[in-house]
Amino acid sequence: MSSPRTQITVSELNDEIVPRLDLVEKLINTTLASLIETTDSDEERARREDQKRRFELMLLSIRMNVASVSRRHATVIRAIQNGDRSDGSLLQLDENEAIALDNARLLYAQVKENTRQ
Repeated sequence: MSSPRTQITVSELNDEIVPRLDLVEKLINTTLASLIETTDSDEERARREDQKRRFELMLLSIRMNVASVSRRHATVIRAIQNGDRSDGSLLQLDENEAIALDNARLLYAQVKENTRQ
């Protein structure tokens, strides 16, 4: 397994990570919930409920770390959003934030895959 990236650009955070987290949350709350409600199999229902809980827990951890990055780098993020800087400034991530943002990418792929099944 590769080490988590220790930097991310503001545009990656705002244009990739956050929108994907929003989509993941929507998929968890709609698609997985619907699959749980409509299945006739107790085994399948239990499996999907467990999946939903695991995804929700991972999503909560990721959101907390995204909030941490956003708080620590609020000045830079605001400046770029206001057009004051256009260099795609790199944000330094602490170890937990780096792991969480790698997990965000993995979670997005997993949720998309699991909602197709």
